Order: sequence, then C-alpha cells, then structure tokens
Amino acid sequence: MRIEKKIDPVLHRQKCSGCGYYTVYQAVPAGDKAIETCTHCGHAFEIVWNHEIKAAFRNKEKFLKNLEEIYPELENLKNPGDHIKLD
Repeated sequence: MRIEKKIDPVLHRQKCSGCGYYTVYQAVPAGDKAIETCTHCGHAFEIVWNHEIKAAFRNKEKFLKNLEEIYPELENLKNPGDHIKLD
C-alpha cells in the first residue's frame, strides 16, 4: 500500500505568461507533478514536483524581493488575485 502525504498549495509570486502581469501563483501538488495557476487570470500549466521546487520558489522570491527596491509595487503582491503590470 502506497501512502501519499497531503501537501498544501504553495503560493508564490511570478510573472504570468498568460496575462503578462506579475501576480500571485498557486502551485497545487499531485504526486510528482503540480498544477501552477495564475490567481489573476487562471492561466494554468503543469510542472514537475520534486524536493528542489520549494528552493526554486524561495530563490524566485529573493529575486523579486531585491526588485522591490526598483519596483516597490511588487511588495503589494501578497494575496491571491493581486496583480500589477511593470513596464
């Protein structure tokens, strides 16, 4: 019998290739895959879910945190549905 551990969705910030906004994304793990969904426009795609993915999310967050010095609007991306356009 195989026991799968339930993993909560992971929220993180990134630029959506569907709508072009920086927004909050939700990654919902399902086994060795996850569905990434833009919480603004609903654009979704599948990613590989492994032990390194959370580290990749943290690295992306560090990058965006550093960009907040140039674009302070990024700090406002905290909740699902939040979005901004940077030019």
